[in-house]
Amino acid sequence: MTVESSLNYQNNFFKAFAKAWADRSTYRLYQGIDDTSETLRLALTETPGYILAYDKGAERELHDFLRQDFIAFLRQHIPFFEVSDQGDVFFGDWYHRRQFGVIDVFARGIVQRTDAERDILPQLRAFAEDPDHFLDHQLEALRKDTYQEVDRLHRQIEDAEADAASTVATQPEAPASRVRGFLKSFVDPDQEQSSTPPRKAGTIDPSQLKARFDSAKAAADEAFDAQKRQLQVAAAITRYEYQAVLATYSSVEQFENILSSLQADFMRALELKEEQANA
Repeated sequence: MTVESSLNYQNNFFKAFAKAWADRSTYRLYQGIDDTSETLRLALTETPGYILAYDKGAERELHDFLRQDFIAFLRQHIPFFEVSDQGDVFFGDWYHRRQFGVIDVFARGIVQRTDAERDILPQLRAFAEDPDHFLDHQLEALRKDTYQEVDRLHRQIEDAEADAASTVATQPEAPASRVRGFLKSFVDPDQEQSSTPPRKAGTIDPSQLKARFDSAKAAADEAFDAQKRQLQVAAAITRYEYQAVLATYSSVEQFENILSSLQADFMRALELKEEQANA
């Protein structure tokens, strides 16, 4: 492309973009953004800044104008989404509803910025696999994680009891030994006779093990009960979300396909609106 042809291209582009702005044509404005993004290999979010010479005020004005049409489309296209005028997207209108994300006006999509928002779709997929046991699986995973230390101490107690039983079984006191012990105590009554065998080096006092077990068990019970309630509430919210999805779409997978095609669907809707306005 020569200098002259390049300047003519830019001149024609900016005339067309200015006309689209004057006509308040959302469709043609987005077409200008898409064409520039593709030609210059810019991210869609960066392209309006380039077109408007990085004037923040002008970019904000364009953003706010385009936002209105995208929000209106989103509210109709995914009816169970609650979209605020500022572009925050919430899943449903029930108590404890979750924020799903925030709209990206120039890219025409929904951005999930937090781990809680990014967890929603995986949770819906897991719920769809086994709706009746979704909470049960989560509680079992929580139980295994919370009671790891308790289970370890319980195994130690069982091992200690088994060792003690084995020691008693393999070391019976012979009658002659009992006679010698009696005679020794008779001859030297002041010498203390121990009735219990010495503990192996390195073994833990069973009473200490039991105390540690009781303490760990009490702490685990408290933690499990607190987190169990949170999981029950979260599972109820996921169930509401899942029911909302199936009331509109055939599956969670179809819902995800709708989300991934928001830009294309929105542009088709704008194109149809433009054609009807020019008819």
